[in-house]
Amino acid sequence: MNAFPAAPRLSRSDLGLVAAYWLVVGPILLVQYGADTGWGWARTLPVVGATVLLDTATVGLLVGGLLPLFLNRRHWLGLALLPLFLGLSGWAYVSVYGALLGHAAPLSGAWLVLGAVAHAKSYGLLAVLLTGKRYFEAQQKVLQLRQAQTESELRYLKAQIDPHFLFNNLNVLRGLIQHDPAEAHEYLTRFAALYRFLIRHKDDDFVTLAEELQFVDEYIYLLRHRFGAAYEFRQELPAAAELHRLLVVPGTVQLLVENAIKHNAGDDDDPLRITIGAAAGALSVSHPRRPKRTAVDSLGTGLANLRERYRLLAGQEIAVMATAATFAVAVPLVALAPGPPKPAAR
Repeated sequence: MNAFPAAPRLSRSDLGLVAAYWLVVGPILLVQYGADTGWGWARTLPVVGATVLLDTATVGLLVGGLLPLFLNRRHWLGLALLPLFLGLSGWAYVSVYGALLGHAAPLSGAWLVLGAVAHAKSYGLLAVLLTGKRYFEAQQKVLQLRQAQTESELRYLKAQIDPHFLFNNLNVLRGLIQHDPAEAHEYLTRFAALYRFLIRHKDDDFVTLAEELQFVDEYIYLLRHRFGAAYEFRQELPAAAELHRLLVVPGTVQLLVENAIKHNAGDDDDPLRITIGAAAGALSVSHPRRPKRTAVDSLGTGLANLRERYRLLAGQEIAVMATAATFAVAVPLVALAPGPPKPAAR
């Protein structure tokens, strides 16, 4: 399942480009209008100011509103709004400059067409520059996203063939086969479901929270057989229907739970409680800090990779809250477009 954030409005860098453009073009227009009309600066400044405001607003609507409709495969809506955009552009051009230059013209169809063409010549260069900048940034984001996805796929592949992970679980399975064949069958089913999830969603940007939690249930089942009651898991989640309408990056909760167990000691008499919660548009995994006596080698690449994927895919940041007593990570939840809920697959 792929999800993409809505087309952004003009960013700070966009506004910086617009400002730089008018710093260069504005004085040129001031000289040109003065030469064409013979007016002084006092009369040409309002004309240049109106040009700056009108052209900037028009380009903002075009680049930030109309063009994204075509890029997001809503061509029919873009085509329907294009005549309206051109008509409003022509009307604004004829009305504003007619009032400022004292050459009021009747708002006929022919004048609106001429006004739209003249206005396009006025804002065209700025629109091209801003569109080119957006295209370049989009290409950079695609390259960064591909790199992050490649790193994530390598991590999943490593998890699938990690000899320690396989050995630990197969060792548990061997013991169950000897003492409890029925439980061994269930363990093997859960073990296969975990790997099936990784293979099925390795190319997806997002999965529903319901699917992710089902995957985590399989993972926690394996952990309980390995660690007993040393780790306690608690879930504070919204209604089941909402779990199908919220999206997370695949493997998010599993990675955070894995990090918690990797760095913190658990005990059967005093289990480490790991809480998985979702509220206010964020999913969190939190637990008390109980560092293991033996330091764990870790480069932090898993969390760093997850942080980068959320930044690129959702345009939001992961929040890490660390105190002397507790540690928590919160990741943004992406809302799925309204529609019938999708049942989680086993």
